[in-house]
Amino acid sequence: MDYNHKAHSVYLLTYHIVFVTKYRRPVITNEIGNYMKNHAAYLCGRFDGEMLSAETDRDHIHMLVSMPPDVAPSKLVTTLKTQLSKEVRSLYREEIEKQLWGDAFWSSSYFIATTGTTVLENVKHYIESQHTEEHKRKYEKTGKYSKKKGQ
Repeated sequence: MDYNHKAHSVYLLTYHIVFVTKYRRPVITNEIGNYMKNHAAYLCGRFDGEMLSAETDRDHIHMLVSMPPDVAPSKLVTTLKTQLSKEVRSLYREEIEKQLWGDAFWSSSYFIATTGTTVLENVKHYIESQHTEEHKRKYEKTGKYSKKKGQ
């Protein structure tokens, strides 16, 4: 990765971010996931950042983003969660209301980690492998998520 330049800074700040749906409900279809990835990339651009990679599964989204140092990670997370929820609920209301009720789309929690340049490609590969046949969910719903036997 090349370093980014602004008027008074040179930087390389990347974050691995994960949001899960409320109650881990499987509401993210391929169409909704594609929309979320594109809209999240647009929102990152509004912060003068860049979406490096993104992938969804039925109940979560992984994103790898590069941001300038003047963007607080908490502000980025708040904006992404709020705007993605608002737009997705507006465009796909009927599909979402089958699984979720009320105004919440995302769980109130989230995951964020900084990534170093030495592991950046590994994180990117991991994110891009989220929606493949090899990466089937290793959990089944039994009231709680528990590991499948033999895996």
